[in-house]
Amino acid sequence: MTTELELCTGTVRQAGLVELIDVAGRAGFSAITTNPTHYAQAGVDDSTLRAMMADAGVRVTNIDGMGSVLPGIPVGAAIEPYRDFHGRDVRRTFTTPEDDFYRTAHALGGDSVNLVHFAGDPNTDEAALVDRIGEVTERAAAQGLRIALEFLPGTGIPDFATAAGCVRAVGASNLGITLDCRHLVRSGGHATEVAADADLVGLLQMDDLFIDAPDGPERLLPGDGDLPLVDILSPVRRAHPELPVGVEVFNADLYAMTSIDAATAAAASLRALLAACDDQ
Repeated sequence: MTTELELCTGTVRQAGLVELIDVAGRAGFSAITTNPTHYAQAGVDDSTLRAMMADAGVRVTNIDGMGSVLPGIPVGAAIEPYRDFHGRDVRRTFTTPEDDFYRTAHALGGDSVNLVHFAGDPNTDEAALVDRIGEVTERAAAQGLRIALEFLPGTGIPDFATAAGCVRAVGASNLGITLDCRHLVRSGGHATEVAADADLVGLLQMDDLFIDAPDGPERLLPGDGDLPLVDILSPVRRAHPELPVGVEVFNADLYAMTSIDAATAAAASLRALLAACDDQ
């Protein structure tokens, strides 16, 4: 089975968009993800960016990190100090306007937007979340875009089962689940529940960790930990053979490398994983 490799922007976060396009193509990726801030800071006009992508043999797929539209996210003073465990300022996730994601997708040819309840109140009413997700999905459909709903432990959409429930409740053909392996395991999920609802998955973010240390700060490249990645990924590939397989690994060692070395290491890890899936 031939599968498109997708380089998620956070894996090579030392690279701006122009450099990411270049190193992704050189490493053998044919797809990348980006975000509105990454795009705005590129310093290159849209036609030039599209020409660069064509030359590199790379397309933009997903526009990552929209949370500003969901209920229960930080507002006012709570936004100001918000940083993740790497110390990065991540306020853009819940402050960037919805339209910026659609504009970025159209400018670069993206086909989907990742929707996440990042930093969201875990007590947010699920019915309110479903209503808002439905509204967003409808607006995205009018733009010709898909929405991928990411679950994240400690939020109002904490696990795969909750995300699946939201997707079913909305019932839109352009809505699916973002499957991040680290989030799956940290939320107590298993490969069996992914297999049962593999048809609901719409975006793949592969990464690894050690099961006995699921809350460690570093994600690992696929194959560097001990997650059952073949069991997690294989049913999704069977359900959606056309879906790119992305790698999203926030890791200090990768960040310390040159961009091309980080992209090359990420591509090698995905190829090994896909080979293991094909051998199953």
